[in-house]
Amino acid sequence: MFLAFCCTNCCTKINAKMNASIKILFKPDNYTRQDGTKQLRLRLIINRRVKYYPLHVYVNPKHFKNGSISVSDPGHFNKNRLLEYYYNKANKIIFDHRINEESITFDSFERSFSNDLYGSKSFYDYADQLREKLKGKLTPGTLKNYKDQINKLKSFRLTLQFKEIDRLFIEKYEIYLIKERKNNPNTVTKSLIFIKSILNKALADKFIKTNVFDDIHLKRTEGTREFLTLDELKKLEKIYTGNELKPNKVNVLRYFLFCCYTGLRYSDVKKLRFNDIKENKYISIEMIKTKEPVIIPLIEKSRELLPEPGFKMQPVFKVLTDQPTNRYLKEIMELASNNKQISFHCARHTFATVARSCGMEYDAI
Repeated sequence: MFLAFCCTNCCTKINAKMNASIKILFKPDNYTRQDGTKQLRLRLIINRRVKYYPLHVYVNPKHFKNGSISVSDPGHFNKNRLLEYYYNKANKIIFDHRINEESITFDSFERSFSNDLYGSKSFYDYADQLREKLKGKLTPGTLKNYKDQINKLKSFRLTLQFKEIDRLFIEKYEIYLIKERKNNPNTVTKSLIFIKSILNKALADKFIKTNVFDDIHLKRTEGTREFLTLDELKKLEKIYTGNELKPNKVNVLRYFLFCCYTGLRYSDVKKLRFNDIKENKYISIEMIKTKEPVIIPLIEKSRELLPEPGFKMQPVFKVLTDQPTNRYLKEIMELASNNKQISFHCARHTFATVARSCGMEYDAI
């Protein structure tokens, strides 16, 4: 048994489990584009069966000879580098199968050859590619958190290879999060869980063979769910109707109070449109986080916070990004002499207090 790598007339042979050859070639009967160029393809032969893989490299037939593109092609330098890259990548895929004593198939070769990260050991490259794949499945908030976690990790280690992620690395990162970033225990745990989840994906994709977190137990501590009491809420209502705040803070307090009365999350109030408000009596939307349709009755206090109706698809509120929103909320709480650590999510917890005061059953909240 032997494995042959061929580029036009040049071949090298090494032992393998099956006969195979790779050849970068130009196929004369391939489709010709309007500019006279044709696409080069890589040919893989396994046990006398042949399959071609498009390389997305286009060349005029007269400029291609002996496996390379001549200088008469204006883009010959970059095109030849691409051919070399594809050839070396194909070479490595088959060699890796041999080293791992795995039989190569067209399917296994194609999975690796179509993977832009094949051969890369960068944790960040893999994480970025994974994020792109998940864009259509994750909410904007989750994608933002994903990006924030990567940036936080890069602030600790600018470049990161998979092989560097061992128990010592995790311990040092944990210390960094506590001492330098001043993260609380649950925030630290969330950051470590993020790394663990990426490693689990890489393990499933056979980028790595083990996950260091298999031997690390991550603990969550019970956090305190801050919420506003009815008296604290009334104090904010008074500030809202007074003249103490600048317009930008009035705006933030307006949609924060609205969420206190409706239970909407930040992501939901941000996407809320006038079309979602039915007869000025209730909201009918699909929650971003759960993907479930909900109907939320509007009590008088929530209706009073609604601006004048606009176009159907016009946003109801001018919702700022989460960072300035929470920054303004903190300043508003200081004005209200409220020492609680209130973030926007506390509006949802406060809603439970409001709902119970209105006689709503606990299970319905």
